[in-house]
Amino acid sequence: MELHIDEKRLLKIFQEKNRDEFSLEELEKYLPKEKILRVSLWLKGKGLVDIDEKVKKIVNVVNEDDFPERKIAKYLKENNIKEIEIKKLKDILPKEEINAALGAIKRKKIAKIEKGKIIFDNLDYKDVEEEILKKIKENKYLDNFNEEERKIIEILKKRGYVDFDEEKKVKIKLTEKGKEFIKKPIEIEEEITQLTREIIISGKWKRAYIRPYDVKVPTKVVYPAKVHPLTRIIREVKEILLAMGFKEIKSPIVETEFWNFDMLFEPQDHPAREMQDTFFLKYPNVGEIPTNLIDKVKEVHERCWKYKFDENVSKRLILRTHTTASSIRYLASLSEEEKNKPHKIFCIDRVFRNEAIDYKHLPEFYQCEGIVMDNNVNFNNLIGILKEFLNRLGFEKVRFRPAYFPFTEPSLEAEVYLEGKGWLEILGAGIFRPEVLEPIGIKKPVLAWGIGFSRLAMLKYNLTDIRDLHKNDLNWLRRI
Repeated sequence: MELHIDEKRLLKIFQEKNRDEFSLEELEKYLPKEKILRVSLWLKGKGLVDIDEKVKKIVNVVNEDDFPERKIAKYLKENNIKEIEIKKLKDILPKEEINAALGAIKRKKIAKIEKGKIIFDNLDYKDVEEEILKKIKENKYLDNFNEEERKIIEILKKRGYVDFDEEKKVKIKLTEKGKEFIKKPIEIEEEITQLTREIIISGKWKRAYIRPYDVKVPTKVVYPAKVHPLTRIIREVKEILLAMGFKEIKSPIVETEFWNFDMLFEPQDHPAREMQDTFFLKYPNVGEIPTNLIDKVKEVHERCWKYKFDENVSKRLILRTHTTASSIRYLASLSEEEKNKPHKIFCIDRVFRNEAIDYKHLPEFYQCEGIVMDNNVNFNNLIGILKEFLNRLGFEKVRFRPAYFPFTEPSLEAEVYLEGKGWLEILGAGIFRPEVLEPIGIKKPVLAWGIGFSRLAMLKYNLTDIRDLHKNDLNWLRRI
């Protein structure tokens, strides 16, 4: 049997140490790890060794901070009190931890929540999640935890306190054929892997073994550079829309309430404008608004909503909450001649909402907005465009159902079907209300739709937690 020189070197270790098996860690004292794995596969193919590989799941503690509910209990104990108003939690916890603390208190039943207060009976309560965290530090292998403990570990993962990894244990064992083979002396001759001028001139090549190349030999996995998964989705959507005849537009991230809300016929007392949904700029806090449009928008608001329109509210600066602001800016910029032509445009960009961070919400995310304006376009055209768009994205089964959005009427939501998950909502759409188009003098129907890339990414990459899309997990990024 003809063996490669590296195969002989590995077998000689078994021969010299008079052993039938080695762990990968033991063999690394003699040969590099990559070479051991590669050569072992060659020898396995020749029936001389077996490779025993066991994978163990590991739990790692990635956050050693106290749970937010424990921080509340410690604060109360230090101040010798047993209750606190929920609105005062902001003095103890960061904003993003308050909802997590309230949810954990209800789930664990460690305190009562009554009349806007949290009331503890026992500030030194025992917490099984804390006990499991201690156990993980002492024993990281998931196999050592029972079923109930694993459920708690899953909760800890969702809360961002632990993460999973894998550990491989590899053993190389001689087969019966391999044991017979090493009973004979193993001669390791000089090997030439690359012919040089000196080797040819000296004639050394005549006496040495010249290694043949085998293009089928397994090699180390090489991970090429590639763009981030979210960027790939954005590029894919952009290419689809450009192929469908749409034109891309852009607009500022910082907007006035005039463009973000007023132009879209959202009343100035609408809850979506409040601090819990919108980021307001502290400095500068006001911006310019178009004098040629403000009176027209004011007239429509006061006539239809029956309230006193305030131009000072229109001037307030915010981080835009949707890319629809880009679409309405584009329509308002059209000349009288351009208003007589058809338009198909889209915008892909970042939007901002004052959301508590959890498994499906982030305060900053990407959104895609598209509009079609032409004579006689209708609801059926909108459904046809969206069906074609979603089909090109890879969703074969698509359905639509009625919905409500403030600036479109009629409106719909599109759902896609995924095996094992059923029907899932993916985008919203509708026809711009006449009150939106009246101030800018457009009388043609305008079809509009929007899709969030976070939702799309979760469906495309089978994610259950949108935060995973933004983690610097190299193993996941290489696989995806």
